[in-house]
Amino acid sequence: MNPPFQCPLRCPVCGAPLIPGEKMYGCAQGHPFNVAKEGYINLLLSHQRKSRNPGDDVDMVLARRRFFDSGAYDPLSEQLCGLSVFNPPGPLAVLDCGCGEGHLLGALSEARDGFFLGADISKKAVQIASKRHRQATWIVANGMRQLPVADASMDVILSILAPRNLAEFGRILKPDGALLVGVPGPNHLIELRRQLQFSSGDFKDKADEAAAKCAPLFCEANREVLTYQTLLGREQIADLIQMTPLFWRSGPEAKAAVMQLEQLEITVSFTLLTLIR
Repeated sequence: MNPPFQCPLRCPVCGAPLIPGEKMYGCAQGHPFNVAKEGYINLLLSHQRKSRNPGDDVDMVLARRRFFDSGAYDPLSEQLCGLSVFNPPGPLAVLDCGCGEGHLLGALSEARDGFFLGADISKKAVQIASKRHRQATWIVANGMRQLPVADASMDVILSILAPRNLAEFGRILKPDGALLVGVPGPNHLIELRRQLQFSSGDFKDKADEAAAKCAPLFCEANREVLTYQTLLGREQIADLIQMTPLFWRSGPEAKAAVMQLEQLEITVSFTLLTLIR
């Protein structure tokens, strides 16, 4: 941990502060949590999961890592890093809840100083994130249950295309903190969804719906829409299908046909909402 931040992690068993060590985190009550060889800490208790390996499986995680590495979503990383909430003087404490394989939080941790914490229920996703982005702290945890993070300890919370636990976000954020919510923007992946005979709605109401759901605790302070066209090759198309709900919600024949395409130009669109108390 780099000053001025103290470890914000809390024991998932008793709630006491976790004291970091090189190979183990522990609390005053004697509950130990080993640091895995990849560098992450598993703070997911058995009763906080519905299966032995919850969250995205290895195929989805690896597809997402390959797709991000291809550069197709680089404008999203650049837009996120350039948001004003990340550019005040001094370091920030940032939580990415539902961090996946860690690309977005990793990009932030490389762009500025601070304490960066990624949490995901998928052990495989956290393993992959922690192996590459050593400057951040990574934990396996269920973001839809009580998170093992201290009250009022985070300056910014990210929730990009992920479920939102608003009560926990309100508890963990500092009084002047900000919640960043990312949802599909107008016509996101519409060409691919049409090819898959999937819903071709334009997602125009997604941002308003997200803001309304957050309204009991947070109000919208800023909204930015990112939209661009990009040409995907066959491997990128396959990875994009694998890493999104399109994989589960499309028929096998439609997926097989799309997999044969040599290339496809698609619309990428995200809406980024900055919300404050």
